[in-house]
Amino acid sequence: MLGWDFAGTIAAVGDAVTDYQVGDKVFGNAPTVRPGNNGTYSEFVITTPDLIAPLPEGLSFDEAAALPIAGLTAYCAIVKNLAVQPKEKILVQGGAGGVGLIAVQIAKALGAYVATTASPANHALLKKLGVDQVIDYNTVNAADVLANYDGVFDTAGDIATGLNVLKADGKLITVAAQPTPEQLQDQQKQVAFQFTDGTSEDLADLAQMVLGGKVKLQVTSLPLSVENVQKAHELVESRHVKGKIVIHIKD
Repeated sequence: MLGWDFAGTIAAVGDAVTDYQVGDKVFGNAPTVRPGNNGTYSEFVITTPDLIAPLPEGLSFDEAAALPIAGLTAYCAIVKNLAVQPKEKILVQGGAGGVGLIAVQIAKALGAYVATTASPANHALLKKLGVDQVIDYNTVNAADVLANYDGVFDTAGDIATGLNVLKADGKLITVAAQPTPEQLQDQQKQVAFQFTDGTSEDLADLAQMVLGGKVKLQVTSLPLSVENVQKAHELVESRHVKGKIVIHIKD
């Protein structure tokens, strides 16, 4: 499916919809299971009220369209599953991707000490966003320089290293790999794969974090064309995109 996230103006509502009306500006994502759903690279998208939230004043359509999937993935991991507390030590593996960039900022907003792994080209950006320690994963194994961390959020698919960084009663959440039976049976450290299940309230909270300056979005906006869609996918596949790429349909 081409595209999950979107932002736009409601063109029509079903008979049972009461919270929204035609003309409302909203953002969110398309249903993951819907026959005939071809994605959000289009002028019109069909979705359900539980998957969207009102677009607040001050947030652009392009900014809002960059939030739902990556933002909710980061939000659910940091706020809900790791339940990050002030002064905790948190490692985000893969801090420069669309999910990682939001995750490190949410963790910092909650008062945590945050370390992350990234290529050198992204170190300056991550430090500017407040990350306390940035590790070059090309030359350094995080487990060689970090220890006794309260939580790890793995977006890079390296559960083994993350577990080695954790303290005895620490917790690791991954969205990039499936834990092995041995890792799941660890009697001291918790590890779990996250099936992101965000809510409209979570989306609204994320939007307020952006408007309040706690989360700064890194968005590359490309006008809709076959060439730009191809370019966007090639950039994503290269795994060297800073933040999110948005396909701008029309003004």
